[in-house]
Formats: sequence, C-alpha cells, structure tokens
Amino acid sequence: MSEAVQIRKGLEGVVVDTTRLSLVDGEAGRLYYLGFPIESLVGRRFAEVAHLIVFGELPDAPRLAQFEEFLWQAGQLPPALRALLQGLAAGAHHPMAALQAIAPLLGQSPPAEAMGRTAEEQQGLLAAARLPEAIAIIHARGGAVAYPQSRRYGERYLQLLGRTPVQEQVAAFECLQILQLDHGFNASTFAARVVTSTLAPPASAISAALGALYGPLHGAADQGALEMALEVGDPARASDFVASCLANGRIVMGMGHREYRVLDPRARIIRGMAERIAIDPALRRIFETLSAVDEAFVAQTRTRRRTLRANLEFYKGVVCLSLGIPKELFTATFAASRVFGWVAHIIEQRKDNRIIRPAAHYEGPPPRPLEAALA
Repeated sequence: MSEAVQIRKGLEGVVVDTTRLSLVDGEAGRLYYLGFPIESLVGRRFAEVAHLIVFGELPDAPRLAQFEEFLWQAGQLPPALRALLQGLAAGAHHPMAALQAIAPLLGQSPPAEAMGRTAEEQQGLLAAARLPEAIAIIHARGGAVAYPQSRRYGERYLQLLGRTPVQEQVAAFECLQILQLDHGFNASTFAARVVTSTLAPPASAISAALGALYGPLHGAADQGALEMALEVGDPARASDFVASCLANGRIVMGMGHREYRVLDPRARIIRGMAERIAIDPALRRIFETLSAVDEAFVAQTRTRRRTLRANLEFYKGVVCLSLGIPKELFTATFAASRVFGWVAHIIEQRKDNRIIRPAAHYEGPPPRPLEAALA
C-alpha cells in the first residue's frame, strides 16, 4: 500500500462518537455526570444518581420513590429464571462467568409496571434491576436467597449477601457504587455500544459488557490490587516490591489510568473512605500497605514521562471487605453499578445508531494463486 496508515492501538485518542452522560477531564482530574461534579453526587442516594444517568435528570421525591419501587419489584427474578440460575451457580464457575452466561435472559418476563420509555429501555432497566439477586444466587452457589423488603438499593444489595448493614454502611456502599456508575467510553461500555450498534437486544449488550469488565485490566483490577497488597504483606516491604515490579515489567494493579494525567478523582474519594472505614486491624494493615505501595510507586516513577497514580480500583478492596463483600464479588459488585451506565449508553447509541465497524490495516501475504501453494 502506497499511503502511510496511522494505527492507534487500543483506539487511544480516537474520538468515535459523542456522549452527554459523563465528562472525564483527564488533564484536571475531574469527573462529571451530565454536568454535575462527582464530588457533589456521592452523598446522594444511589437510585437518584442512577436515575440521572439513565433518564437525564435528578428525580424529585415522588419520582425517586417510583424508581426505587420499580427496581425492587423488577429485581425479583421470575421462578423459572431463578431455577435456571441456581443450577448454573451450583457449578464451580467464576461469578463473572456465571453472570455473563445468564445476562441475556435477565431482560425477559417483565413485571406489570414499566419504567422505560421504549421496549429496549425497559429491557435494559429490567436486566439492571435483576443483577443484584443474580449475584447473590451465584454467591450462594445456587442456594436459596431471601429477597429483602428494603426499597433502598444499597441496603437491599448488602442484605442479599446476608449482611445486616447499618445506615453508615449503606451510605458508604452507595457512595462506592455512584463512583462506578459511568466513565466515558471505557472498555465495557464501548463493548456494550458495539453490540447495541448491531441492533442486538440490550441484555445481549450487557452480557458483552460483563465479559469486558471481567478482564484484569478493567474491572478485575480491584481484586488484583487487594491480592497484591496481601502478597506484599507489610508497608515496610512496599518500596522493594515496587522496585522489583518496575525492574521486571510487572504491572502494579490499580496504578495508572489512560484518561487521567493527575490523580483519578474517584481514587481520592475512595481512599478517604477506605482510611475512615478500615478499623479492623487486618484491614488497617491492608490499607497501610496499599498506601505505602502507592507512595513508593509515585516516588519511583516521578522521573518518567508520565507519573502514574492510583485509580478507583486501588483502594476499593478495603471498602468492600469492610462492608462484608468478599473479593470474588468485587467485580460483580462493580457490574451491579456500571450496568446502569451501560443501559444509558445503549439508549444513547440507539438514538442515532450506526453500526460500529472500524477498518483494519492488512499485513498478511500479498494476493497469490492457490495452485502455487499446492505445488
């Protein structure tokens, strides 16, 4: 080919579409949902901010009550689907693999009351509402799970996992989930938009997004960061650990983000929460170890072209463990929040759809006759 072709691996820096949902200001280290800074939203109820993402506006009190009632009613799995999931969950499957397998069916058998403005929107919201009970059944290995009566999202989610949270824990959990609602065209969101562009059902797009979130370079970095802290074991070992990682090309999970040139604003919030909530001595040691790794990594990479800093995933494990969420459910819990962002992007993609089909630069053999290869 005579013309030079510019290839942007990972589509880095390539603008492929517009969105009104979230603004990631990587240079300033700011994040906005529909124009509202994330710092002003984390103290609100999760359902309020999920409503903002999906419907484009914060709900008043009656609308919020209606939305929470819908999520409670729609969140109860139909008996046939529950039985199917219980059989699947009884096997030794990773929670994310089981969740992705069942996801295409979560948008079926809708309740009598609709919340979505279109059939596609309703199916997406239905799948989003049902994710918490599906996660709980997977966690119970197919065992019976009592569906709570609480209409508040965060309280119900923790109760589904067998916890009895106090209000401070509910607020902390909902703060975490608000931080995870949406984040531009990240890998899982873009996967959902690609599938949506083919006019596949919303639940199929959600299944694809779950597969992308499963990856250790995306949603599973939270579990990886925690396991790394447990491997280091002590803050005093952090500096040597980081030096070894840098010398051997090992990724320090949870450090760095493609979008941010400064500290991830979500990381600032989650670190403060982790510091406050890590009262148990074992959790305090994990937090202090993570802090030491964070400081050592920044210090040892300061002279590089770009200093990498902690992202949302880095300190999240401390918060999740303090709330009684086991590490194997970290990524699934992430999905239970981000699914509302996926639904919003599915809706947005449908409004002005064009199938996403990028070009590829061919570098294989030149055209040649088959006969010559068989001679």
